[in-house]
Amino acid sequence: MKDIDDLRHALDAETADLTVHIPASLIRRRARRVRTRQGATLAAAGAVAVAVGAIPAFLLIGATPGSSVPEYAPGAFGCPTPTRFPPDPGGEVRSLGPLVETGATLDAPNVNTRYDVLIGLEGTRDQPGFIVAFRDQETAAVQVWDTLGFGRESNGDIAGKRAGDPAYQFLSSQLALGPNKVLDIGLYTRAAHRITVTSEGHATDAHIAKNAATGWTFFWVQRSARPLPTDRFATPEHYRGPEQVTVTAYDGAGRPQHTATGGPLVGGSVQNPRDGSPSESGAPSATAVPTCLIASTPK
Repeated sequence: MKDIDDLRHALDAETADLTVHIPASLIRRRARRVRTRQGATLAAAGAVAVAVGAIPAFLLIGATPGSSVPEYAPGAFGCPTPTRFPPDPGGEVRSLGPLVETGATLDAPNVNTRYDVLIGLEGTRDQPGFIVAFRDQETAAVQVWDTLGFGRESNGDIAGKRAGDPAYQFLSSQLALGPNKVLDIGLYTRAAHRITVTSEGHATDAHIAKNAATGWTFFWVQRSARPLPTDRFATPEHYRGPEQVTVTAYDGAGRPQHTATGGPLVGGSVQNPRDGSPSESGAPSATAVPTCLIASTPK
């Protein structure tokens, strides 16, 4: 029977050639957020995942539920200036363009709040993080709940976990809005004329918007569909049930450019205030300064 030393040596051997694509500055920012609040159980879980390399191709580092976006823009609601994150104290720019309005609304009865769902990128062009944020419809306070950090290949694709691993063209996550209503969000690492999201044989056109800083294409779509089961990550194999998601990008002539069904980067869960409340110290203030965000229209 193997003892703990045998397991430790096996882990060292397995991860000897592991390349971590997360910049230290992004990890430090997340660590500072964790230290400012209590009840960081989810943050600890995310840190363990990073330590053992348990999540292929990208690292789940957004386990700081309720992290407030430390930024505000002057003026009333609906001001025309895109919202951007401020620089870090060291001078790094934290955002890669404005947050994008998905038009989706998340009801969180547990905190008696209704939220708008926003997506965007932070970090650097070569070490970006895909973020999902929630804006309180009453106070306009914006909180980042979910961040996925990953490395970028020289051709723009998402890097694999280890050197030599295949690259990926899609990152796609799903948020259940109701028993038969979902919001699929993500990005495609190329330009696209059209992107569809499919499950159970039904394809739906997504809204798309180009991120100028990376050249990548955001996509988002609310659709009538059964959500992916909550236990889809309970086994080592990727979920292959009927609700599994397929994303496909097309060029201007209607030809498929890339497609992906399930797998490590398609169909992930979205951390959100309905399914796990932020700690009391991280809750938005009722007098929070409104944050102006502009919508990104489909191209």
